[in-house]
Amino acid sequence: MKKLLFAICTVVGILALTSCEEEIEFNSPALQANKDGNLWRSQVFSADVNLGGFIIEGRGNFETVQLITDDITVGVYTLGSGSSSEALFQDAEGVIYSTENDPDPSLSLYPAEGEINIEFVDNNANPKTISGTFWFYAYSDDGQKTVNFNEGNFYKVPLTGVLSNIE
Repeated sequence: MKKLLFAICTVVGILALTSCEEEIEFNSPALQANKDGNLWRSQVFSADVNLGGFIIEGRGNFETVQLITDDITVGVYTLGSGSSSEALFQDAEGVIYSTENDPDPSLSLYPAEGEINIEFVDNNANPKTISGTFWFYAYSDDGQKTVNFNEGNFYKVPLTGVLSNIE
């Protein structure tokens, strides 16, 4: 019986140590995602209500992500051409990517697209907080460069105000 228990514990231990699954880490509060296949985590984050919608922003390593919705209600906001919601990314060199930009047709046929899912707004917290998920493909203004964010999460990001869109 002891040998069987030892064998089972050994197999479980080996499986736990050899697991290659990539997981997003979760902090409270946080804004993070996989950027072009690598974990991207903001070091500073906040949210605001501006022009009737939310702006959720994360900054880290001289880069900025902004998620902009066209309403302040819980729900799913579709991103892409013709949408009034938008995702923006500014890289360390100052290049701005947007879900409103079209790709250069000689490089890609895939349009800019994405989704912001506002799952919860905690009006009882002080300051209020916002939580949800996101993913997006965005292009530079000339359509030559692209960035991909997936498996994005923002959790208990404080609604502190004073944000404006990346320009």
